[in-house]
Amino acid sequence: MSTQLLTYTFKSLDQQPAVWGLATSGLRYQFVYLRHEQQPTYQLMPLLSLNQSPDAIEFLQVFKAICKLPNFQ
Repeated sequence: MSTQLLTYTFKSLDQQPAVWGLATSGLRYQFVYLRHEQQPTYQLMPLLSLNQSPDAIEFLQVFKAICKLPNFQ
C-alpha cells in the first residue's frame, strides 16, 4: 500500500469527514477508507485481482456500493 495514497486521502479529510482511496497496479486493486475522528483512522480493504474471476466480481460490487454512498462525487 502506498504511503502516497494515505497522504493524499488524509489531506482530503480537511474537507469531508470520510474519504475512500484506491491503489492499483492495473490488475490488483486495494481500497482504503479513512475517517476523521478524534484521531484519524484508516481501514485497508482486501486486495482484489482482476486476474481472478471472483475478485473481479467483488471489485465491481465494492465500486458500485461506493458510488451509491451519499455525498459521493
